[in-house]
Amino acid sequence: MNLNTIIKRSIDLHAHVGPEIIPRKFDLERLLKYEQKKIAGIGIKNHFFPTVAMQKMGVTAKKPLIIHSVTLNNYVGGFNPKIIQAAAKLSANRIIVWFPTLSAKRFLSNQKYEIPPEWISVDPKRNIKNILDKTRDAQALSIFTAGEKNIRKEVLKVLQTIKKHDAILATGHISWQESRELIKIAVKKFKIKRVIITHPIYQKINMPIEIQKELANIGAFIEHSYSMSSIDGISIDKIVEQIRSVGADNCILTSDVGQIFSPSPSKALTKFAKLLLKKGITDKELKKMLIFNPKILIL
Repeated sequence: MNLNTIIKRSIDLHAHVGPEIIPRKFDLERLLKYEQKKIAGIGIKNHFFPTVAMQKMGVTAKKPLIIHSVTLNNYVGGFNPKIIQAAAKLSANRIIVWFPTLSAKRFLSNQKYEIPPEWISVDPKRNIKNILDKTRDAQALSIFTAGEKNIRKEVLKVLQTIKKHDAILATGHISWQESRELIKIAVKKFKIKRVIITHPIYQKINMPIEIQKELANIGAFIEHSYSMSSIDGISIDKIVEQIRSVGADNCILTSDVGQIFSPSPSKALTKFAKLLLKKGITDKELKKMLIFNPKILIL
């Protein structure tokens, strides 16, 4: 199977769409038109709104298949099971539930503004401070109670709702320590079967390999994104090392694109795959991470 065919059959479970406060390359309609016959499926993400609300009434795209999502930031009420329920009932397909990203305590701990200013505009002349909340004014979300010994009751209700609707749990930008506890309780107590550890070496999350292996052994998939290399400067060698350590059977590849300057999901995955092939990742491993493992999550 050549690379073009692999990409056409791929399912990218992490691509951003607008409208957002953060400028995006595509809205849903334009993304669907652009990616027709280029990729099999796309999991779309928005930091501010449930993505199913962006779909035209009565229109269900089949090529590419769209996997809708909701991200549990403050903009949708944080750990709010009702927003998951609403999104799941409206979506024709299984949804992804991302734990907090912009609102995550770990994410907010290293910056002055809730949204990094460079995410809003690359134009230094544009006054963007009036649309940015300072970190001190934002509610930092953690899955733990104040003593960081127990998981919050609201989080348990969220897990119960994810289980009820057989949704996909993705860890977002919470710390690796939170991710570890969240996944263990999700899998062992709530019997949630579809779990993604969101780019575990992104933005100082740095989940140790031993923890990745521990969580992969109970059913979680480790996500590696093109943007980790193209935007965050993580070397392809390091990404390959991570894949080799955990095993391609336990990994998925995504684009995490949608930025104005980034390529489309299908082009990003093509670039990513070529870089990985040069470093020794095989066609068989690519098919596992781009086609078969994502299918396990969405079907």
